Amino acid sequence: MGKNKINRSLILIFLGYTCVYLDKNIISLSVIPIAQDLGIDAGQKGLILSAFFLGYTLFQIPFGFLGNRLGSRKIMTFAILLMGVLMICLGFGFSFIYLILIRFAAGSFAHAGYPSAVSAFVTKEVEPAKRGSVQSSMIASSGFAGIVGPLLVAPLLTMVGWKTTYFIYGAIVLLIGFLMLRGIPKNSGQPIVSAGQSNISFFEMIKDRNVWITVLAAFFINAAVYGMTGWIASYLVDEFSLTMNKMAMMSALIGLVMMLSAMFAGSMIVRYFKNREKQVIFVVSALGGVVAFLLSSSSSLVVSMLLLSVAVAAASIGFATLMSLPVKLFAEREVSTKYSIINAIGVSGGFFAPMIIGWLVNTSGSYGGAFTFIALVFVLAGGVSLVIQTKESKQPVEELEGQK
Repeated sequence: MGKNKINRSLILIFLGYTCVYLDKNIISLSVIPIAQDLGIDAGQKGLILSAFFLGYTLFQIPFGFLGNRLGSRKIMTFAILLMGVLMICLGFGFSFIYLILIRFAAGSFAHAGYPSAVSAFVTKEVEPAKRGSVQSSMIASSGFAGIVGPLLVAPLLTMVGWKTTYFIYGAIVLLIGFLMLRGIPKNSGQPIVSAGQSNISFFEMIKDRNVWITVLAAFFINAAVYGMTGWIASYLVDEFSLTMNKMAMMSALIGLVMMLSAMFAGSMIVRYFKNREKQVIFVVSALGGVVAFLLSSSSSLVVSMLLLSVAVAAASIGFATLMSLPVKLFAEREVSTKYSIINAIGVSGGFFAPMIIGWLVNTSGSYGGAFTFIALVFVLAGGVSLVIQTKESKQPVEELEGQK
């Protein structure tokens, strides 16, 4: 595939990733008016946020195997098109249970296949030296969605309500899905494993120590990321009585920090911290832990926004750096499946964290305990990441074995 076609495909895939994160961002904003309309408390809000991650966790691994068989292009376009349909369906929301089911379906069938399919596409179509930075740039779409989402969603929520907002955004996501279907060449993102070949077995995967260490690091860092981003909007409204539009501006600022941080992780690490990714994850996680702990006692909006920005930046750099490692650690035929294992079990941190935070807020009546919990998972993410065996950390062991 020519360079121009690859670049065009990557732009479309970035837009698709933006849709993925836009869907996650919209629910964190819209859950405020949804809760008011349907009489939902903080604990139930946490369940709505977590239902998505339960489905996302359960179906990551099957979609990883399926992506190897069907090809990344088919999985990516299917995911975005279905996501648009489910966003429209959510606009018909009439009960707490209905919203739980739609969010579970979105996580299971629309979102679950996209990240591993993108990694497989990058591994197959992008030259090795650029894979890490391209992967980090894709994850930077979380910040882009974090900027665009609040600024566009909040006015719509105020003017037309949350139901019509979902109809509008569902239609936009469907349009992007069709653009991907037409714009990504059919001969790209082909199956890595053909029907006559054997896929990587589950037993091969569980023998890989790096898979499980990376899973654990991803679990804790996802708990920090989605614990914060899922509750930032509610925190700003509950603690500082911000209007929807002011809260959107603050959330957009956080989104800008997320995007710049993830982009920084992609370009600066390749340039200055090559093969030192796990040390970068440790440092930013430690910083995030300290800042989150300080947030637990903050009562000033200005101070809280500064601390939130630093914590989100730390989480974004840590997450983007961690999720760029699979394309470097694993062979081509293993990337999609192993990435899906890491993302599946790792992202379950995003399932537990919103529920735990909802329970802590309900129990204590404040967000102090929630930020202490986030500080703890930050520290755990940094500690676990140091145990990942990258190529340079394996080399001394191999040399010793050779001397024997």
